[in-house]
Amino acid sequence: MTAYRPTDLPECAPGLLPEDAVIAIDGPAGSGKSTTARSLADRFGLLYIDTGAMYRALTQAALSQKVAPDDEAGLVALLAPASLELRPSKGDVTVLWNGQDVSQAIRTPEVESLVSRVASHPAVRQEMVARQQAMGRRGGVVMEGRDIGSVVFPLATAKIYLSASLEARVDRRFRQYKQRGREVNREELTRDLADRDRQDSQRETSPLGISPDAIVVDSSGLSLEQQNETCARACLVNPALDLELDTDLSVARLEIPMHYRFAYFVFRGLARFFGLKQYGNEGGALPRGCIIAVNHISMWDPPLVGSTFHRFRVHTLTKAELLKVWPMGPLFRMIDSIAIVRKGYDANAFDEAKAALDDGQNLLIFPEGTRRAIGHPGPVRNGLGIVVQATMAPVVPVFIRGSYGKMPGGSQLSPLEVTFGPVMRWHGLSALLEDNDSKQASQIIGKLCERAFCELQARSYERFAETEFERELGQVQLKKFAARQRKVFRS
Repeated sequence: MTAYRPTDLPECAPGLLPEDAVIAIDGPAGSGKSTTARSLADRFGLLYIDTGAMYRALTQAALSQKVAPDDEAGLVALLAPASLELRPSKGDVTVLWNGQDVSQAIRTPEVESLVSRVASHPAVRQEMVARQQAMGRRGGVVMEGRDIGSVVFPLATAKIYLSASLEARVDRRFRQYKQRGREVNREELTRDLADRDRQDSQRETSPLGISPDAIVVDSSGLSLEQQNETCARACLVNPALDLELDTDLSVARLEIPMHYRFAYFVFRGLARFFGLKQYGNEGGALPRGCIIAVNHISMWDPPLVGSTFHRFRVHTLTKAELLKVWPMGPLFRMIDSIAIVRKGYDANAFDEAKAALDDGQNLLIFPEGTRRAIGHPGPVRNGLGIVVQATMAPVVPVFIRGSYGKMPGGSQLSPLEVTFGPVMRWHGLSALLEDNDSKQASQIIGKLCERAFCELQARSYERFAETEFERELGQVQLKKFAARQRKVFRS
């Protein structure tokens, strides 16, 4: 989905946007991200967090302290102890570095020409992302940058990739400098923006790219007012679709077949016995024909996650070996499990999964392909991306914790939780495929899902901190499961 004008997107009531919404805006330099982010923050009553200003503040500090932009260790040493604050101010944001207002100093051409090099270092980005996530996890924020939707907030309420041609972006940046009374050479500005595009797109860590679930807005031919209106409409697309989901559990339970009711009854009995708690999606409002993607840590994961389902038939991609084990095999076959051979590409299994999704039934998948060490989600295999590209089925990321260490009534060793993330809809997939082949797209989808698991895990740890049992078991499993990973996938 690419919007070129406001009317390409539906007009919805602003009240649809939840108060704790996170709006993520990505795009190349000069596309107008900051201006639009401020506009959206004012329109929806959200806090604007200028992530680009954070990297510019570090760049400016490095220039002041004579730290080279390619000195990763020196930059981290400069950043780690620093106090970096963003404070809302009328029509803008005030940037404080160690208590000093650097809002104007970070907007010079010198800083602008070096900020991509500073931001390209993995250790710098790791520290910045941690700060950004801490600032934004409260919700009610607008954030813009290069990888906000794909890395910083993979579960954002709305994701926008704001694009424009190089010529249009040069025009805008030239006018900005002129309004500030700064003289710049237009040809040099064009070269600088082109260089930044190349650096941002080709860097190894979090390169600039379209998140497959982002709405692309091409503002090349738009006025600022039209650009802001188009992006405002983009923010409401997902909330409007969520509003259409059915949350009436009484009706849902009547629609599912009797053998599913029996299976869910058994699963819920297990969940109650072990004190499972569910977070998110309490109304069981899954869209028809969606993929439920769950991290995998234990053989208990399928029935425990299944205890949270209330509607529609749910097919499960299950390793073929498990379906030969009694009593789980017969029970899983009864509820439409699809046997998959994990070595290589199982075309029959994926064809059956596609047919189920096309028929409006749901698919449960453990996209990591095998059990992973506790506390270390991923990597996600390409199978998820293959199914997504074949069906365009939305994905609901789900994180399970505590299926090891479970005890009757609940456990302090590892709390038993199932956490649902928001529905991921693939608005930007067609635009992503213009510059990536299908395998690369599958890898990007998989990486996004992996980051969703990590974010859901972080939210779980905020509710109940990671325990010593989980840390120790996770470290033991890292070595043990690595060998199994090589055996199963020959990698």
